[in-house]
Amino acid sequence: MRVLPKTDVDYPPMLLVRTDYRDDDAWQRVLAALDAPWVFDEDDEDNGRLKEDIVRVDDPAWADATPFDVLAALTATEDGAGDGEASAECGWPVVFLADRASMEGAEPTLLAVSPDPEEQTAPYRIPALETPHAMHCNLAIANMDFDEFGG
Repeated sequence: MRVLPKTDVDYPPMLLVRTDYRDDDAWQRVLAALDAPWVFDEDDEDNGRLKEDIVRVDDPAWADATPFDVLAALTATEDGAGDGEASAECGWPVVFLADRASMEGAEPTLLAVSPDPEEQTAPYRIPALETPHAMHCNLAIANMDFDEFGG
């Protein structure tokens, strides 16, 4: 059964769902890109370097899952029914998928998916090195909107 965690904290960690299990080395490259500190303000006392906490869903049950599958799991109630209100129910500002395309390029990418039921922007691909950190941070504090990152 496909289950995703929900959160109710004000600033949740990043949520990363692995949906491709063909190449473990490629998965490690994605994780390495996400492990690099994000430079958000070089004038800050710690040189503006930040590493976001990441909740990694690395379960073969999610193999070949689509953004729709992920959103359905985020909206599912305990009895398995979805209510269509992902953002209000799950607490995540954005969900990142490590899908087949994420693993294939020279540079790892992720598929960014908005759990906001009012979002009109379709999921889109972003570089895994810096963009997920900037996107997650700005969406979590409501500083920017999902479509401002390239949608």
